[in-house]
Amino acid sequence: MAKTYDYLFKLLLIGDSGVGKTCVLFRFSEDAFNSTFISTIGIDFKIRTIELDGKKIKLQIWDTAGQERFRTITTAYYRGAMGIMLVYDITNEKSFENIKNWIRNIEEVCLLTCICYYILNKTHIMKEFLICQNLALEYGIKFMETSAKANINVENAFLTLARDIKSKMDTKLEGNSPQGSSHGVKISEPQKKSSFFRCVLL
Repeated sequence: MAKTYDYLFKLLLIGDSGVGKTCVLFRFSEDAFNSTFISTIGIDFKIRTIELDGKKIKLQIWDTAGQERFRTITTAYYRGAMGIMLVYDITNEKSFENIKNWIRNIEEVCLLTCICYYILNKTHIMKEFLICQNLALEYGIKFMETSAKANINVENAFLTLARDIKSKMDTKLEGNSPQGSSHGVKISEPQKKSSFFRCVLL
């Protein structure tokens, strides 16, 4: 059977249990919201094909469990990931404090091999931009504010991540990247210039 896509991107959603990873995924894949999802057990995934710059891109998006007891299972899926969305519930201070633990997991497994986004979910409830900016600058990652419930910025977050991955791949294929990793993410070192996205939501 002929291939129906030009690219296949493996993406991961990681973060604490209850921050809304599954809701974000279902909003993007099904354009639906369900507030009664139970916690993901182990790992699950959805597929959606999008089009960017005339190319069909198949997104294989893995939804990982946030509970500590599943950490060994979910970490195994980091390998081969081309993009990671690190999800934080803006109403849950503990999930913010645990961001650094999740980043350490990324560093151990796929440092410089994937593009990482920092996703602030549930921004329909409240907004705190300053702490998000500081975290993004500290680790040199990008961030976006989203709300799966209100359907705010979820589509844009996935499409922007996919576009960044495609750009990185195209640059590598063309051999025009003098650094060899200019589109990579050096999570352990702050960037000299800000590279995050700030989306002011109403």
